[in-house]
Amino acid sequence: MEMRAKKGFLLRVAIGLLLLAVGCSGPKSEPPKIVAEINGSVVTYSRYHDSLKRFMPAGHTGTQDELSEVKKELINQIIEEELILQEAKNLNINVDNDEFFSELEGIKKEYGDELFKETIAERYGSVDNWKEEIKKKLLIRKTIERAATGSDPSEQEVKKFYLEHLKDFDVPDRVRARMIVVKTDEHARKVWNRLTPSNFAEIAIEESLSPENKDGGDLGFFSRGEMPQEFEDAVFRLKPGEISPVIKTDYGYHIFLLEEKKKGGRLKYKEARHKIIERLRADKAQDEYAAWITSLKKNAKIKIKEELL
Repeated sequence: MEMRAKKGFLLRVAIGLLLLAVGCSGPKSEPPKIVAEINGSVVTYSRYHDSLKRFMPAGHTGTQDELSEVKKELINQIIEEELILQEAKNLNINVDNDEFFSELEGIKKEYGDELFKETIAERYGSVDNWKEEIKKKLLIRKTIERAATGSDPSEQEVKKFYLEHLKDFDVPDRVRARMIVVKTDEHARKVWNRLTPSNFAEIAIEESLSPENKDGGDLGFFSRGEMPQEFEDAVFRLKPGEISPVIKTDYGYHIFLLEEKKKGGRLKYKEARHKIIERLRADKAQDEYAAWITSLKKNAKIKIKEELL
C-alpha cells in the first residue's frame, strides 16, 4: 500500500529539529538584530541567518518568489520551535540522562566516529554546544509526542478505510532469491560448478562479495522495478529451486537461486489491518499537532520584523 506522506506534520517536525543546528557566535560590540519575538523570547538575525544557510544549500538557484516563500516558512518553523520549547517548560517536561545518552549513542553509530566528529565541528563548533542542541531536540520530540499521541482508530474506521481504498492493497508478483556475486567470470564459473540449491547459502557466505553474503545471499522478497533490470530478468524466469547461469552486469558476475514465488493479488483485510491502523493513527497525530500548534500561536504574543528576513 502506498502510504500518503504526512507532509505538514513531518515537515514541521523535521525542519524544527534541523533548526536546532545553530553554531556559536562570537562577542559583538553592538546589540544583535532581533528578527522575531515570541512571548518575550527573541530570535536573533544571527540565528535566523545560520538556519537559512542550512536550509538553502550553497549554490541554490531559485526565483525571488521561491526564496521569499522559503524565508516565510523558515521563520514560521523557528517560531513553532520556540513555542514548543516554552510549552515543554510549562508542562514540566524534561530529558533524563538515560534518554540523552541513548540518543548520543544512536547518533554515533549512525555516523561513525570520524564523520561524527567532523559533523560536530562543522555544525556546532564544540561538543558541549552539540550536546545542548541534542537535549533541545529530544525535548521538542517529547513535547510533540505528548501533544499529538495519535489515538487508535476504531475497527469501523479501519474497515471503512480498507473498503474505500481497495486498489491501495493490490500487490504485484513477488519473488525471493539468493545471489552470489564475484569479480571475474572464471571465478563465477568455478563457484557455479559447486552449487546446489541446498548449499547455495553456505557458498554465498564463503564466496560472495555482496553485503547479503552474511545472510547466505538472501535478497528477500521483491517485485519488478525494485532491483536492477538484469537481476529481475534473470530471477523472474527461474522456477523455485532453480539456479541461474552466470550473468555479467556492471556490478560483477552473478549467480541467482530462486527460492520462492508469490502470486500478486489484493491483500485481505486481516493482512492490511495493521498498516491501516498505523496510517490512521499517524493521520490523527498530524491533525492533533496542527490543532495544538495553532492554539499555541493564537495565544502567543508574536512579533516579526519582516524587513530583516
